[in-house]
Amino acid sequence: MTRPAVCVREATLEDVDALLELWAELRDIGGRMERLIPGPDEVGMRERLAAVSADPAARALVAVVDGVVAGMMLLTSAAYAPLFDSRAVHAHYLHVKDGYRHRGVGKALLGAAVTFADEVGAEHIMTSVLPQMRETQRFYARLGFGPVVVRRSAAVSVLRRRLMPSAPTVTDNLLARRRSMRRVRAAVARVGD
Repeated sequence: MTRPAVCVREATLEDVDALLELWAELRDIGGRMERLIPGPDEVGMRERLAAVSADPAARALVAVVDGVVAGMMLLTSAAYAPLFDSRAVHAHYLHVKDGYRHRGVGKALLGAAVTFADEVGAEHIMTSVLPQMRETQRFYARLGFGPVVVRRSAAVSVLRRRLMPSAPTVTDNLLARRRSMRRVRAAVARVGD
């Protein structure tokens, strides 16, 4: 039995409904972290797709199998990391629709990433994968992707709360007064010597 051909092309405005469906599926698979990030609505998706289409350093791609949009990926070209001269293609949101996995769709999308890397002169392709997505981790590892860093995220409100000193308690005030009294006593004792 032969596999159906996978065609990778740039996403168009006609793909918005399919992209929204793929995004919702990705968010469900991604778990808590992805659900914290609001998904775009139809208008937002159209605006983002138009912005990506106008940016020469970005590409929104879809993979089509038998007329069905079976996968998506967003590519951006940027520095490998801050303060690095070498460029990398960053592959974002690679997702293959349920029922189309293990048919070469992901590989076809990454093949398009290689082509884009050649066009923009990038030496590396980078991606981020949520830790709980074990099958996706294995997919990338089989293709030669290795871990570079562990990215962590915190909501600004949570970090602010954790960085700010808490309001002084009664015990804190009592300890501060005792330290002040010790300093006064020590100063008086030095003056008396």
